[in-house]
Amino acid sequence: MNEADFWLRLEFRLCSEFAGMADLHLRYLWCDGFGPEHYHLGDSEPCITGHVWICNGDKQDKWEFTLFLPRPIGSRDEIDWASLLPPGNVTRWLAFDSCGKRIQIEPAVAVPDLA
Repeated sequence: MNEADFWLRLEFRLCSEFAGMADLHLRYLWCDGFGPEHYHLGDSEPCITGHVWICNGDKQDKWEFTLFLPRPIGSRDEIDWASLLPPGNVTRWLAFDSCGKRIQIEPAVAVPDLA
């Protein structure tokens, strides 16, 4: 999976996660794309930050996102994009602040969904 494929698939994965939320109000949210801006690959807490379009019906808002990486990485070419995409059967990888219009994505902390 290349980087462009990853961001598109993450968009759809985020939509799927919203649809499965216990809070009915959150089930109406959906994602209309990611715009990665800063790659903090070698930092002590490596991450990618940027903006994401979060929608509710026909209303679209620009939110901030942080995607946490599992370890420091030397360059974008070294990123294993497929490993950063949370599978469909896990949860707790997404945290969001609707008032602050921010989401955090941390695939490494995902746990299996309860049956």
